[in-house]
Amino acid sequence: MKLEFSADPELEALRDRDRNAEITSYQNEQTQDGGNVHSFTATNGIERQEEIRLQEVRVINENGDEEFRLVPFYTGEFKFPNPDGTFTTRRYYTDETGIHFEGDDLPVAPQAF
Repeated sequence: MKLEFSADPELEALRDRDRNAEITSYQNEQTQDGGNVHSFTATNGIERQEEIRLQEVRVINENGDEEFRLVPFYTGEFKFPNPDGTFTTRRYYTDETGIHFEGDDLPVAPQAF
């Protein structure tokens, strides 16, 4: 079997941009409550920021007893470039029901009644 690849100059430029990307800012700090705040930006346009906070949550353990556990909750967003030069941003958070993503290009779920 023979594989052939054609070099698309625009695609190669995007690959070089990502391959040669450098971190331009970086933060990683632990909060007093044991959580964390961190972020970074890169020369290729990628950005990320996230906060982790610890919260006590009431759960039913494997024995059927109620107890409280310290659980991490996440809030953040990240941004990445598209091949056409635009950027996509995703926002997310976690809560007792799971992880939730938001973005201008993502469909919105209908409201439950």
